Amino acid sequence: MSSYAAEVRDVWKVYAAGGSSYPALRGVTLKIPKGSFVVVLGPSGSGKSTLLHLLGALDTPTKGEVIIAGKNVKELDEEGRARLRREYVGFVFQKFYLINRLSAVENVELPMLAKGLPKAERRRRALALLKKVGLGEKAFRRPTELSGGEQQRVAIARALANDPDIILADEPTGNLDTANATRIMKLLEALNVEMGKTVVVVTHNPEHTRYANYVVRIRDGKVESVEEGGRPAGDPSLLLA
Repeated sequence: MSSYAAEVRDVWKVYAAGGSSYPALRGVTLKIPKGSFVVVLGPSGSGKSTLLHLLGALDTPTKGEVIIAGKNVKELDEEGRARLRREYVGFVFQKFYLINRLSAVENVELPMLAKGLPKAERRRRALALLKKVGLGEKAFRRPTELSGGEQQRVAIARALANDPDIILADEPTGNLDTANATRIMKLLEALNVEMGKTVVVVTHNPEHTRYANYVVRIRDGKVESVEEGGRPAGDPSLLLA
């Protein structure tokens, strides 16, 4: 069994627009070790979000292979990719994407509803997850009654709903002040350390590297380097082997 949660092998992603093409990724090869915390660091337009979407089977590469849970994403149909996302990956986005007409606990229950869990089990798990992220007392409030930091913690609880192996976070602190950003990063670190979740955070903020085992620097669609983060966990060169 592979020791990697996900791999990309010589991956290109080319987008077509207005009769021309734009390569967002240019031959990226990268391995994400199981149980690691990886920060992907780069400026806007570097390709880091595209890479995250491929790691989460939200998209397929133009060329190359993406392997998640031992499965080649390109060989799966849409139903197969949806099942892979549902069972293996949890997503956290910059804009939260909560449904305002639903309470926090109902938002957390949504992924479990898609998986077909019974109502009582969904509610039990959702309440436990909200308690874990420090929002047990606000479980029945709607997103509009919560602060930005609290909404992001609801989004993290939702990402954990189906107990995924890997958490993918795309600029998770981009809409937050410094205090809330720190709290979110420490929460993601705790999920990595205490629950053994593989965590990949895409960001342009170099301060977030203190939480990582590995830092992947990406620019112009290419991996520039892989180095140790603030919590070293092994030889960074193995991520490119």
